[in-house]
Amino acid sequence: MEGEGPEARARFRVARFIMEAGVKLGLGSVAVATACGAFHRCCRALRAPPHDPHLVAAAAIALAAKAEGTPLRARDLLNVTHRCLHPGVPPLGLDAEFWALRDSLMQCELWVLRVLRFHLPLEQAHKYLAQFALALGQWARGGRGGAPGVAWALLRDGGRGGLGLRSPPQHVAAAALHLAMELCGCGAPPGAPPRWWQVLSPGLGQAELEELERELLGLYGLDTEVGGDDPPGAPPAAPGPSRSPEPRPGPSRAPQYRHRPFHAPPD
Repeated sequence: MEGEGPEARARFRVARFIMEAGVKLGLGSVAVATACGAFHRCCRALRAPPHDPHLVAAAAIALAAKAEGTPLRARDLLNVTHRCLHPGVPPLGLDAEFWALRDSLMQCELWVLRVLRFHLPLEQAHKYLAQFALALGQWARGGRGGAPGVAWALLRDGGRGGLGLRSPPQHVAAAALHLAMELCGCGAPPGAPPRWWQVLSPGLGQAELEELERELLGLYGLDTEVGGDDPPGAPPAAPGPSRSPEPRPGPSRAPQYRHRPFHAPPD
């Protein structure tokens, strides 16, 4: 993953939030990867974005869904992302708070588009992986399991760490397939040259291949570390009576959410 330390861990948690919300919203792997890529590109362009990171993530999900031809209703997106951050809270009502959240989401979508220079959809490694698996045919599906399926899962999980921000998508796809074939026990193709992956992705050297594979495997270790942290929407443990889950009505609550609607409690 690009970068180390608390900032990288925070971005990783938000990317997991994108994946969780994407799955609950029924988005495909490419749309979720596009949303993760858009979020990581925004973080790389601006180290301190003017919006809350979870709001940027929600805007990235909305834009990715539109770019992949599966647009989402704003109400569905807001309710799902809000429940991911605040489990047990009732769905948002059509009150002043909801409309403030919706306005913030629309404003953040425009901001994300400007940061990305209106370059959507982002090119993903999934289409290259499909072509590589088709080229290798039945042999790639041998061994102890289906290497293409494992490689697809590696690409899906790689989106959490911004995999592919520095390397072309075809290189990422070839590295994921090479790692999957090693994990499935396929080995090198019979009669293939030592660096057979360069036939699929010319220009992918041994050093870059190993670096991409280390980055892929390192994400699972980071997932284990971050998995021990409190989820972003978990309420802090405090003595005293439990807080009522009912929303507090009234227009006075809405303005604080106009620019930070998905702000989560600190870890």
